[in-house]
Amino acid sequence: MYEVWGGWAITSEGIKENYSFAIEKDRILDMGPRNEMKKKYSFDDSVGKKHHIICPGFVDAHMHSFQLATKGLTADESLLDWLKKYIWKWEGELTKERAKSCAEVSYLQMIRCGVTTFSDYTSVHHTEEAFKAAKKFGMRALIGKTIMDRNSPAELEESTDKCLKETKVLLKKWHGKNKGLLNYAVTPRFCISSSDELLRGCKKICDKEGVLFRTHTEENKSEVAWEKKAYGKSSIQHLDSLGLLNERALLTHCVWSSQKDITLMAKRGASLAHCPGSNMLLASGTPDIPYMLKKGVNVCIGTDVAAYYNFSMFEQARLACLMQKEERKDPHAMHHEDAFKMATINGARALGFKETGELKIGNKADLVLLSTNHLAFSPLNDIISQIVYSAFPSTVDTVICNGKILMRERTLLVGDARRIMYRAKEILGVKK
Repeated sequence: MYEVWGGWAITSEGIKENYSFAIEKDRILDMGPRNEMKKKYSFDDSVGKKHHIICPGFVDAHMHSFQLATKGLTADESLLDWLKKYIWKWEGELTKERAKSCAEVSYLQMIRCGVTTFSDYTSVHHTEEAFKAAKKFGMRALIGKTIMDRNSPAELEESTDKCLKETKVLLKKWHGKNKGLLNYAVTPRFCISSSDELLRGCKKICDKEGVLFRTHTEENKSEVAWEKKAYGKSSIQHLDSLGLLNERALLTHCVWSSQKDITLMAKRGASLAHCPGSNMLLASGTPDIPYMLKKGVNVCIGTDVAAYYNFSMFEQARLACLMQKEERKDPHAMHHEDAFKMATINGARALGFKETGELKIGNKADLVLLSTNHLAFSPLNDIISQIVYSAFPSTVDTVICNGKILMRERTLLVGDARRIMYRAKEILGVKK
């Protein structure tokens, strides 16, 4: 048993000062004022300092590790052009070695950013490399092979039967493994590249195995126009007609979702992974997040790397607020506390990890320590506001996932970061 302590802690009961957590194996055994906890327990180790803020581990609800190598090449493009010119070409040429390198570099960067849990859309090939990397580093992850059976490049398009068979094989091998840290998600890319036969097959797997269904939805005007022509309705309404819109559905983007779509999502219990950075970079538009929250949709946040260029959840939370304020010319349009929840507990719920996302007794021990010895917190006034609007990855001091310390005092304790980064420079070069 060891102690995690700090000058402040963001708990399920509010912000506490001079607080301590007793960590036993993978859980928070107890928590309380530090002077009381020190009398109550004899700790084997003590992690933390008086200038630390303890908060739940951040949850990146949507990213693409296998696209990492395209960073810097894809600016100034719209979604469909971005996919056709760069992403599908890179994914079509992806090797096992490159996939491994992308996953390892991505996950180490996320740890440095305070991310303990993530949802990774890999690609059509080499999904196992992502599972291996997440297991190696001890992270909590929702991972799935991206499946495409129409309107796709030859290197990525597979038969419906092959898509579903490989999904079943990967699910059986990896879902629930590494003490429950690894989960599988059935992952068709989006409706344009997914036949109804494929989507019906996805539903059968999700219903039988009780796993999550993920896909991109209504991100771009061109995509929405295609769906309206093909279905005579929105993709969200189409997914609902197939029985795929439910509490196990995690939809990403929903930039152009109508109020009818949003009401339907709320009614069915579906979650949304909001990616403000990529929505802005690709000029996709501004989703109506305030209306979604008002209707009761569980909204979380994703970095969407490599449609965005870094893994900072602080930046995504900040952008989530700022884009709504600017769009509506209303300083009250989006509250920083909502953004913080979107980056923590809402993400954990969306990804199906019910015992994470907030700090309370009995929950899994996913904690992040932020240093207030940083300009972001000088002076320290409103902690959550400053985390959202001022903090950067450099404020992250220590990261703990499932009771295991992944980074301590800015030193990574998992993986050989120097070797991994050196190897990445050798094999991940992409020519424009």
